[in-house]
Amino acid sequence: MYTMGRIKNMLFIILLLCVKNINAQSTALKPDRVFGLYFNAFVKHDDKALDGLNNYLKNFMGEEALYKIDTKVTYEEELKGLTNLFLSGFSENVRQECSEDAKNYFTSLFDRFKTASYSIKNIETMRNDYSQSQDISEVVYEVKIKIPDKISAMDLKNIKKITAKELKVYLKDLTDKLRNANKEFSFEDKFILYQFYKENHVFYWNGGPQELLWKLNNFYFKNFNSDN
Repeated sequence: MYTMGRIKNMLFIILLLCVKNINAQSTALKPDRVFGLYFNAFVKHDDKALDGLNNYLKNFMGEEALYKIDTKVTYEEELKGLTNLFLSGFSENVRQECSEDAKNYFTSLFDRFKTASYSIKNIETMRNDYSQSQDISEVVYEVKIKIPDKISAMDLKNIKKITAKELKVYLKDLTDKLRNANKEFSFEDKFILYQFYKENHVFYWNGGPQELLWKLNNFYFKNFNSDN
């Protein structure tokens, strides 16, 4: 017969196994949840999403694979980069006088990105073409975002002739329309999640999530500069 001590030990071992299994289940997220963490962290610059993503990745990628970034610093760097890129073709005088106006415009643009919503249209598991021992999950997603219905026109073919006053008026108009955008557009794209296997659970990872913001940025400007 089992002694009381042996019964207690067996119950303790069973409890440990149950806790371990529960913890594994709580850290092994479904691909749609993982996509959401990537989208909110890299499109919306959401600190909580980034923390959640890092906590998730730590379970199977280790500390060295975590995103050791400050979302506020990253936001400011991206804002500065777009502002400088936009102004690079203008004369030095115009660049200096319109720097704050251009920054306000791109700040409004990033604020607009933060309002973007997504929905998962389909998730399909398939073999990785570059590694026959690994599967990938192809996430087909749709993003909806509002853009201005109409924008003022400016001839940018010879930007060296555009004055600071003209550009200021143009940027202010764009900024105001961005803040009050009322026309919703949507687009579909794909995002690949690479599968990793640990303790009978499947984990998901993407090495270049910045593409989510790049694709949204490209889509936005393509439609923003159209006749709508």
